[in-house]
Amino acid sequence: MTTTNPYLSTPGEILLEEFLQPLGISQYRLAKAIGKPQSAISDIVHGRRAITVEMAWLLSRALGTTPEFWLKLEATYQLKALDEADMPQVVSLV
Repeated sequence: MTTTNPYLSTPGEILLEEFLQPLGISQYRLAKAIGKPQSAISDIVHGRRAITVEMAWLLSRALGTTPEFWLKLEATYQLKALDEADMPQVVSLV
């Protein structure tokens, strides 16, 4: 999921700009460290793939964060990128 909002960073942009680049870690090196294909990291960095629970756990172990950090980034991004105009009408039950 990508967005046209220039002020909304994807979790992948944060991964790249706040972790990989400052630490001098390539996408390939991260992929090898977590046992995933480099294309998976590339897809996250380029906003083509969401961060799953499994990926959040792997990233947290490799980068010294928590799985919750990555999952909250993903959930916040998805909520802010949601276009309510594309959502169906919902009748409140309460």
